[in-house]
Amino acid sequence: LARLLGKLDLVFSLLIRKRDANVEGMGRCISCQDWALLQAGHFIPRQYTALRWNPINVNGQCARCNCWLHGNQAEYYVQLVKFHGQGTVDKLMELKHTTVNMKRADFEELIEKYS
Repeated sequence: LARLLGKLDLVFSLLIRKRDANVEGMGRCISCQDWALLQAGHFIPRQYTALRWNPINVNGQCARCNCWLHGNQAEYYVQLVKFHGQGTVDKLMELKHTTVNMKRADFEELIEKYS
């Protein structure tokens, strides 16, 4: 299962970076809006399995915001509300508390979906 989790994380990260960046991996950081080489940054941290692979919860972020500013959460929040609306962000906050028990088939299905 650990290998499947790692593969899913990689496939999903590639999907987010392709979605939010150009072919060189450059795009606008969701938090600071700077043009940068993007990483897949989570609004609600990866430890919350219900949102770990949710495309609304994960967006292109520069290394400064994602790593050094620990997600730059205040600005991330503002941009999520701007792009998706307050209701969607509220729903993410609710889903954070959902318990998810992933099985092998769940990992395989998500890997297929996001590949």
